[in-house]
Amino acid sequence: MNLSHITQGNDNDAPAPGNKFAQFAAGCFWGVELAFQSVPGVTNTEVGYSQGFLHNPSYEDVCTNTTNHAEVVRVQYDPKECTFESLLDVFWSRHDPTTLNRQ
Repeated sequence: MNLSHITQGNDNDAPAPGNKFAQFAAGCFWGVELAFQSVPGVTNTEVGYSQGFLHNPSYEDVCTNTTNHAEVVRVQYDPKECTFESLLDVFWSRHDPTTLNRQ
């Protein structure tokens, strides 16, 4: 595993017309992603890793706790149907940063 610092730019993709992106980091992305998928106005969700030292890490790499990545959910939503504040409400209802592994 190469832990060299790699400068990575922003994603080259954009949300669908009229939609926005929001990204949320939690101890484990699967439960948080599932919660967002049931929110009216959410049009897509994606899971992955953010930050860290390793370019394109695998799940096994991240589980070593040596890459400094956070598990994240990127939510695409229609702000006419769903507010960012309502997404925050969903996130905080599923995530307690004071628990073990921030899950």
